[in-house]
Amino acid sequence: MRVVVTGAAGQIGTQMAEELSEAHELILIDRMSMPGKKSVVADLAANPSNSERTWWSFWRKPWSSFFDGADVIVHLAGDVRNYAPWEHVLRDNIQVTWNVIEAAAKYRVPRVVFASSNWAVKSLERSLAPACYQPDGHKIGSADAPQPLSPYGISKALGELAGRMFVDQRLLRSFVAVRIGAYGLEPNKSDERLRAIWIGVQDLRSLLRRCVESSLEGFHVVYGVSDQPSAPYDLSYTCKCLSWQPRETALNGRN
Repeated sequence: MRVVVTGAAGQIGTQMAEELSEAHELILIDRMSMPGKKSVVADLAANPSNSERTWWSFWRKPWSSFFDGADVIVHLAGDVRNYAPWEHVLRDNIQVTWNVIEAAAKYRVPRVVFASSNWAVKSLERSLAPACYQPDGHKIGSADAPQPLSPYGISKALGELAGRMFVDQRLLRSFVAVRIGAYGLEPNKSDERLRAIWIGVQDLRSLLRRCVESSLEGFHVVYGVSDQPSAPYDLSYTCKCLSWQPRETALNGRN
């Protein structure tokens, strides 16, 4: 398959490039170049149909043209700060995500995998706490609607809603929103609530790979969290939908 990865120079993007490079043809896009890798440098907030003039005075084709012939877009680009200011979120998350989804529809890309976040449902999590952190407590499921608590969370909620709209309009065949937990943290140095939503590197790599490779139609919300009994999310739909199982835990690493 031909897979386009946006935000490819970020933490998750570099992991996905490693995970998918042997089995798939990759097109890596970021606003900065990636040393040692062939990549496309582009500002995804810019009009996807506009060509750009480079500093050496040649015209460069619009970034959206790299979506032509793609099978999947893995959209990771955006400001990842939980409390990023609204003006940054508006441009780098909301506008960029809309541009990416719209370009995917234009070029008839069958699937978009969207890096959503636990912050899309952070208000719900806090309203259910502390019971949702108990193994037998009420968990947040894939059917639960977004309930954000910050501008960043709003950007992820809007990304999910936009994806659903494009699927409902039959402009995309499938859209997978991955509500990612706490990634890139050392569990033993984090507080209990961050440990509850922690996801390890190998679990995230395998989860996103299944989002790319699984046979899916329609709109889906899945959760990116490792195997902690204290996780506030119900992983049953995620595991069934993607034929995936987390193998790591914040308690002691890999199971």
